[in-house]
Amino acid sequence: MNFIVTMDIFSGRENPRFVLDEEMSKKLLPLIETDADKLLSNVQPDVLGYRGFEVSMIEAPERAVPSLFLAPAGPRGIHVYNSVPAEEFLMKAAEAAGIAGDILEFAIADQSRVFARPELLFPPDIDKEKDPGCPVCMAADAPAYNPGFWNIPSRQPYNNCYNYANNQATNTFAQPGRATGNPITALTCPGVQPSAQSDGLNPVGGFSGKLTAGQGWYVALVVAPGYDYHWYRQDDVGCWSHKPGQTTARNTDNSGNPITDPKTCDRGPYTDFCSYMVTGSWVKIS
Repeated sequence: MNFIVTMDIFSGRENPRFVLDEEMSKKLLPLIETDADKLLSNVQPDVLGYRGFEVSMIEAPERAVPSLFLAPAGPRGIHVYNSVPAEEFLMKAAEAAGIAGDILEFAIADQSRVFARPELLFPPDIDKEKDPGCPVCMAADAPAYNPGFWNIPSRQPYNNCYNYANNQATNTFAQPGRATGNPITALTCPGVQPSAQSDGLNPVGGFSGKLTAGQGWYVALVVAPGYDYHWYRQDDVGCWSHKPGQTTARNTDNSGNPITDPKTCDRGPYTDFCSYMVTGSWVKIS
């Protein structure tokens, strides 16, 4: 019995993964069985930043599969969050597996912030059609907010914030510049934005200018300096939405509020606002 573990932390980048051998897997099992009811009933948190660990089985004989992994906990295993003994074990296992120390420091620092307000791990969607606080959308091509398209097993794990902002479900966890041979050079605004521009996105000073049919829609780039990047997009109702990494597409920020401007919303550890940009059907991503 071996487990594969994913630290659920990034939005744009692929999450770090490692394998627990049989001995370590046996040590983990009683820790997660202690919180079995909670783990089996949970779903993946939707916030930006640290969201716990995903644990799934690589292979095992039918008779050896613990009941925890036979329950309807999702096709990709169980999500371990807010389970202190198991998370501490997995943090140490991640370090032993060679996950970079700065990533672990980032996760541990963000863990205390996320779990300080557990009610915000799963903020509800907001009906923007009835929300008078949304700005006027000036882009004729702005997509409709349609989380049902993105939040299905065949798309959700394989498309990230960059896919969502560009409204292209490539199932490749698209990266800025990968399609055009100009990959990200650093996890900073100057390191990410040129790669997006290479794909065809154009920086602009705001989102109040009129964009007629064929001229695209507004998106915004932010970064967690040195760790990751994230994208938002403006929907046709005027407010903004996003898809943090492998999690669900949603229309609220890290405080559960509607996103009227990504520059001022609660972005968790994504503290650096880079720019507003315009994307459209001409953009190529992969």
